[in-house]
Amino acid sequence: MKAGFKRLWLSMLSAVLVLALAGPPTGAQGANDPVVVMQTTKGPIVMRIYYGLVPTTAGSFLDLVSRGFYNGLTFHRVEGWVIQGGDPNGNGSGVFVDPNTGQPRYLQLEANRMLRHNAPGVVAMAHGKSPNSNSCQFYITKKPSPALDGQYSIFGGVLQGMEVVYAIQPGDRILSAQIMNAGGGGRGGGGGGGGPRGVREPQPQQPVGDSGF
Repeated sequence: MKAGFKRLWLSMLSAVLVLALAGPPTGAQGANDPVVVMQTTKGPIVMRIYYGLVPTTAGSFLDLVSRGFYNGLTFHRVEGWVIQGGDPNGNGSGVFVDPNTGQPRYLQLEANRMLRHNAPGVVAMAHGKSPNSNSCQFYITKKPSPALDGQYSIFGGVLQGMEVVYAIQPGDRILSAQIMNAGGGGRGGGGGGGGPRGVREPQPQQPVGDSGF
């Protein structure tokens, strides 16, 4: 077994073992939440996805993971407090276009008061000038950022791999992303086609400005 694959397997196994012990950085609890392992050029990042609290945003992210949408995309923005990736254009301007309809997918802001930018490892959707222009780009905080509370859709938290988040540099890539367990609402496996089970396909919203802060 190659060393890299072995490290990924150990990280995935560890994530399952710590689920009952480790709370997400925002303080929300959910033993049945899906877990996503994102393998990057710097190593794996293991995320809990808060499907029960923000089902539309979390469901859309899980759908993109199951489609393999993020595989090969870069982290185009790296700052002292955040990393951002998931843009198919690699420059902060891209959105997800559903190959089945040819239409871009935009999500309305889905802010849950239980989820806050109160720690490193908060995972949320980036958007442009309109709060309803969430699509596919996401960010992970490196430090608490309370000024963003209520303005962005938090949908996950890092369970393992913050050292990888801190090590990411512009141009580092997402090699693969995989749903480890489907929990109460995620989709497992690969392939696309439609939205996740139990999640209404969001109505397209007209974006305003670039994706980002």
